[in-house]
Amino acid sequence: MKNVILICLIWGIGLMAPAPVCADDTAARKQLEHSINAILDILEDDHLRQEANTVLRREALREKIYERFDLERMSLFSLGRHWRGITPKQRQTFVALFSQLLEKSYVEKIESYTDEQVMYVKEMVRDDKAQIDTIIVTDSIEIPIDYRMYQTDGGEWMVYDLIVEGVSLVANYRSQFTQMLDSGTFESLILELEKKIESDS
Repeated sequence: MKNVILICLIWGIGLMAPAPVCADDTAARKQLEHSINAILDILEDDHLRQEANTVLRREALREKIYERFDLERMSLFSLGRHWRGITPKQRQTFVALFSQLLEKSYVEKIESYTDEQVMYVKEMVRDDKAQIDTIIVTDSIEIPIDYRMYQTDGGEWMVYDLIVEGVSLVANYRSQFTQMLDSGTFESLILELEKKIESDS
């Protein structure tokens, strides 16, 4: 059995759009599964699992995460309406910090899980959007994990949101950031992100 990861655009439904397609083996699923398997291979590597090789392991995981997760788009949607009110330089700063936050949270989660099974239970594709629903099966519980993806012009399917037990990662962060920005400044938000990343180090 493979280990499983907990990995991080709103699911668009137009009134006149065609019905979503349910498929057993879409390109979106194939690409997602390929990335998941690559990450699991890293986690199962006896050499990389050694504590002395933590830095090497996390660098390898980071490379695979960036291949499939669009952290810049996740950053944009996590800021929501406030994205339009900041400068290009501020956007660059926020994306860099938010990406670090997501990366740390994601890596810490996946490194703590072993011997779970991932089941692909449903795939919904509508034009250049897809949602791949999975279930993490452990000895005692089942955890639903849904991946929301979009297709790039080059045909790659990228993750832009992750739904864990019904909670959207992007929406959760957006709620937090909106509260902070409605009562504070962008600079104060940046300071909070820096403190969070530092405290988790």
